[in-house]
Amino acid sequence: MLRNYRGRFPFKLATTSYIYPDEIVPNVAKLAPSFDEIELVLFESQGSIPNKFQINNLIKLSHLHRLGFNVHLPIDIFLGDESEEVRSSGISVVKKMIERTLCLKPSLYTLHFDLRNKNGREQRDIEAWRRRIIQSTKEIMECGIESDRISIETLGYPFEWIEDIVKEFAFSICLDFGHILLHGQDLRLYLKKYLADTSIIHIHGFRNGIDHLGIDRLPDVSLKLISSSLHDYRGIVSIEVFSIDDLKRSLTILEEKWGRT
Repeated sequence: MLRNYRGRFPFKLATTSYIYPDEIVPNVAKLAPSFDEIELVLFESQGSIPNKFQINNLIKLSHLHRLGFNVHLPIDIFLGDESEEVRSSGISVVKKMIERTLCLKPSLYTLHFDLRNKNGREQRDIEAWRRRIIQSTKEIMECGIESDRISIETLGYPFEWIEDIVKEFAFSICLDFGHILLHGQDLRLYLKKYLADTSIIHIHGFRNGIDHLGIDRLPDVSLKLISSSLHDYRGIVSIEVFSIDDLKRSLTILEEKWGRT
C-alpha cells in the first residue's frame, strides 16, 4: 500500500493511470487514496477511449476520494502531418476523447504537437508544419473546450518553435522535465521562460535512452534545480512512470527533496 500524499506538497501530486498491469478503473481505485489527481493516460487513438461503464466508475471514485483527473490525449496522432486524411483522423480522435471525458471534469487535457508524420519522419519544412498545426488546432477548438484547459507538452524539438502558437490560442504549457533532459535541452532556460505559464509538470527519469523511469535516475544536479523551482509552484506535478517500483522510488526521492512530514 502507498502512503497518503494528498495535500502534502505545495503543488497537486499526480501519477498515471497505468501503474499496475490492469485496466484503468482498477488502477485509479488503488491509487486514488494516495494522490490529489490521476493522469488518465489515453495514449492510443484506438481502444483507449473509456466506455460508459468505466466513466461511471471513475466518477464514483472521484466523488468517493475527492479525486481530480487530468487527461493525456493520444500520442499516436499527427496534427502536422502532410496528409489531410491523417490530420482529420487525429482531430476527430481528440474531439471524441474530450467529449467522452468532459463529465469527469478534468483539470487539463495534455496535447502533443508531434514533429513527426505518421511514418515516423520528422518534418523538414517547419513553417509548413506550423501552418498545419495551427489549422488542426482551430478545428479541435471548435468542440468548445476552454483554451486554458489545454496544455501543450514539451517534446524533442525546441519549444520556441511553437511558443507563439501556444500564446495565440491561450493554451498553458506541460513542462516535461524528462523530455527536456533526455534531449539535452536547457532545463534552467525552460524553467525561466515557461514555468509561469505551466499548468502541469511531467517528471520522470531515463537511463541509456530508456524514458519514463523513476526520478531516482535523474542527475542529482537536475533534481536540485527542479527542487528549488517547485517551492512556489502551485500547479500539477505528475510522476509519469508506468510501474509500481518506479513510482515508489520516485516518491522516496520526492519526499527527500520536497516532502513535509
